[in-house]
Amino acid sequence: MVVRRQVAIGFLLLFGFAGSVAAADGAASLFRGPGIVFRYPKSWFVSAAPLNGVTDPVQRFVLSSYRVPVGRPDFDGTYAPPPRGVIAQLVEEVPPLKNGGVWPSRPHRFRLPRLGLMEGFGGNRWAELRFRDHGRRFYIFIGVGRDASSTRVGMALRILDGITITGAPRAAIR
Repeated sequence: MVVRRQVAIGFLLLFGFAGSVAAADGAASLFRGPGIVFRYPKSWFVSAAPLNGVTDPVQRFVLSSYRVPVGRPDFDGTYAPPPRGVIAQLVEEVPPLKNGGVWPSRPHRFRLPRLGLMEGFGGNRWAELRFRDHGRRFYIFIGVGRDASSTRVGMALRILDGITITGAPRAAIR
């Protein structure tokens, strides 16, 4: 029994992060957007459908631990995740702001900042991450339901850590 546990731990350490997203919920799905690629567990949901009515900055995807309802009545920007849900919206400044100041480089690991109120989102459990990668500037808005587990929040952050971003998309996408 002890040997099996040691072998299992060894495999987890050997395959590291890349396997952790897929292993958590079975096989992983692949998202491909404009210069953005990542894997996510099949039990999670990714969509390019707008989360709110904001068009600048440009939404690239919404990642969630639940299926986001289509045609919801709070499309005006008051969207809040359900109690156990975690949601992340990645948006990009296109073109990058000329006077946007210095944006931090993308971290090796995303960390959830303090949750609070955010303009344009409902509830008081939102956080914002800003970063630049390959000359592109992004925001990630993360909403955490009041009863969401730390495991679920951690999975969202690990999925976001796995994003690969390349230079600007060939065609301007707006």
